[in-house]
Amino acid sequence: MEVMIGGKMLTVQVLYKRNKHMYLRVQDDGSLKITCPLRTTDDSIRRFLHEKEAWIISAVIHRKKAEEIHKEGIDGPVIYWLGEKKYVRYEQSKKDSVFIDGDIMTFYLKDTEEQRIQRVFRKYASIRLEEMIRESRESWDEQICEAYRLPLPEINVKHMKSRWGVCYPQKRRITLSLRLIHYPEQAFRYVLLHEYVHLLVPNHSADFYRIVQRFMPHYKEYRALLK
Repeated sequence: MEVMIGGKMLTVQVLYKRNKHMYLRVQDDGSLKITCPLRTTDDSIRRFLHEKEAWIISAVIHRKKAEEIHKEGIDGPVIYWLGEKKYVRYEQSKKDSVFIDGDIMTFYLKDTEEQRIQRVFRKYASIRLEEMIRESRESWDEQICEAYRLPLPEINVKHMKSRWGVCYPQKRRITLSLRLIHYPEQAFRYVLLHEYVHLLVPNHSADFYRIVQRFMPHYKEYRALLK
């Protein structure tokens, strides 16, 4: 099927299934794929597509300009997630969410406005980094804080463009950059340890790096992942 949307003729692949509702997807080549109930008429499909015209135009334009538009966390059709390349897909949905299956990262969105994509991605990335913090901090709480009789720090995640992490020893607070989600997990572990050691040494002196190396002998390899 072909349909005129936004002054352009677009190809539509129609699949009939035992669905109760119609579902629309814009594919990589800019064509449309619609899944609909078995007895849906062509006229019903065309009406549905025209009702979604604004969303379709936005999604198609987004795909064509993806390589030209840089978004925090999203650079065209590919995202690096913990160092692994993920190919981005978009699905229309009533509820915003993200799902990773192998090398495919699917965004389920109400619309594909840039701000919404950024917001949904950052929320999903924050949840994963917070999980990684909980999984990793026990070792440093024990080996650094408890060993040196220091209060356990508060750790949070924030979008920071110029820093991977920051530690406020007097406030016992560590903040990690959301951008770490793009790099291998070893890089995240290095940054977390780096900030923990600042609870002991507030500068980047030779003593500071001797302590880092004692806890993480190969820290230079992990630090290099961030460059």
